[in-house]
Amino acid sequence: MATLEVTTQALAETMGAIQIGVLFNSFLFGILFMQWVSYFTSKFNDSWPIRALVFWIIAVDVSHVAVSWQYIWMYTVDQFGNFATLYAAHWQYDTSPIFIVLTAVPTQMFLVNRTRKMLGRQHPLLANGLFALVTVLGIIQLVLGLYESFSLLITVKSTAQYAKFIPIAVAWESTAIAADMTVMLSFIATLVYRRTGFKQTDWMLFNLMLVAVECALPVTLFTIGHIAAVINSPTTGMHQLFAWSQARLYSNTLFLNLNSRNKLRKGQESTHGTSGNVKEVNFLSIDRHGISSRGGPQVHVDVTREQSYAMDDISSKHIDPDFKPDVGHV
Repeated sequence: MATLEVTTQALAETMGAIQIGVLFNSFLFGILFMQWVSYFTSKFNDSWPIRALVFWIIAVDVSHVAVSWQYIWMYTVDQFGNFATLYAAHWQYDTSPIFIVLTAVPTQMFLVNRTRKMLGRQHPLLANGLFALVTVLGIIQLVLGLYESFSLLITVKSTAQYAKFIPIAVAWESTAIAADMTVMLSFIATLVYRRTGFKQTDWMLFNLMLVAVECALPVTLFTIGHIAAVINSPTTGMHQLFAWSQARLYSNTLFLNLNSRNKLRKGQESTHGTSGNVKEVNFLSIDRHGISSRGGPQVHVDVTREQSYAMDDISSKHIDPDFKPDVGHV
């Protein structure tokens, strides 16, 4: 009877947690697939680095999800009824840190580079300092994540041995949280700083802030959950409730930011009451007071475009040429 109770608990804490984690990961993959469809059907005029990042993230996501499905197949088909499998280490899960860091670090660098471009004209030292900080944090979590994954693959044979890698896992995940928070807070602060007082401009900025919060919170919560589960229950599958979905959440962050340009475009069209002749908005072509460096008073908000981050055409109407903005008031 005691053996049955231990086996039941092991099934719940390992097989049950793994199934929920992989199923939720598959659910996120379905949402992410729709994000891909939205991105490619929107025909954004993105530069080749952005397109390369997009295809890289897609390749990593497809590979990781395929590994997770093979993982479930192993438990429920190949090793069905073999309780020793519950206590063994498996390469499918041990490779998860590789997939996570290969998704997280490029996404973080992409987002902080956008902030650097928006902030760089007025405060280049601050912009470059933030970029350098996130770059260092990205390198640290990349090294720690790869080290942990390869160490697990080479040395660990059973779940009991996972405990000795807790310090590395905590250091890696803590660094990831620090990078995510730095990216989110710096981006929101930059958007708040760039408010102009114009209704259309501030509406766009507010929506970009919402996107930043919506993207950062799920990733941060899952990372914290992963750390807590690893510390409290390293020899069970409880930490896999969170681990399988972390990479998908980073991918969703990237595509949600890219696809948010559709919402901004539609919002401008509805604001102006136009349906065509959409012109390009370059958030990086304006100064602090909303005056375009290309000449003529314009209201622009900087979201995405310079040469390495293309912003799809969003309507931007010229203000009356005789209108002179009150720069001091703005």
